[in-house]
Amino acid sequence: MSQDNLLVVDSVTKRFGGLVAVNKVDIQLKKGEILGLIGPNGSGKTTLFNVISGLYSPDGGNITFKGENIGGLKPHKIARKGIGRTFQVVRPFGDMSVMDNIMVSGLFTAYKGKEKSKIEEHCHELLKVTNLEHRVDAEADSLSLAEKRRLEIARALALDPNLLLLDETMAGLTHTEVDEALKLLTRVKREYDLTIIVVEHIMRAIMSISERIVVLNEGRKIAEGTPKEVSENEEVLKAYIGRKAI
Repeated sequence: MSQDNLLVVDSVTKRFGGLVAVNKVDIQLKKGEILGLIGPNGSGKTTLFNVISGLYSPDGGNITFKGENIGGLKPHKIARKGIGRTFQVVRPFGDMSVMDNIMVSGLFTAYKGKEKSKIEEHCHELLKVTNLEHRVDAEADSLSLAEKRRLEIARALALDPNLLLLDETMAGLTHTEVDEALKLLTRVKREYDLTIIVVEHIMRAIMSISERIVVLNEGRKIAEGTPKEVSENEEVLKAYIGRKAI
């Protein structure tokens, strides 16, 4: 096992009654990498995110982050260790301002000894990075879908993470908005020295941004490789029969 690995998912399993949603999945993620995670609906992608981020405890296997076993820890403890995430369904604090939404996450880093003024400064910086500066005082419910998705990213970044888990942050966006989202992800990866796992159904997006891709189907990992290798894999093509995206 390479010491360069920031995250190691080792034979992780998650069951819900008789359903095995994640079945002995292995993933090794190097620091600074962008990994794509794809698969048909119901293949276990979001469940795996939920296990890594602590919403669910694994029923088998181990999850190691920065050399420490984090499997089964509570979500707030995992967040404090440096893992931030977004969710498929955007759920900001609707009647709070954009700035206050980001500050809720930012204040979570106060345990590191950060002064409130420094946290506010960082959150204002994130407003600029995510192109939400002009909406700073707007209620979150008034934002467009694209703006809400950028707000989700800003809130995750406010946690000051090392690893970012992005769950369909481009869903529902227009072609132009997807292009803008890709530019944003490239920028934040570079500026904040991030490692990123991206779950996405928009294949042109995930194929263009990912250095490596893992494919899940019915809870199992069925393929792993470069975007080109994965797109030509027969088992992947079979899993996506009837889908024009691949």
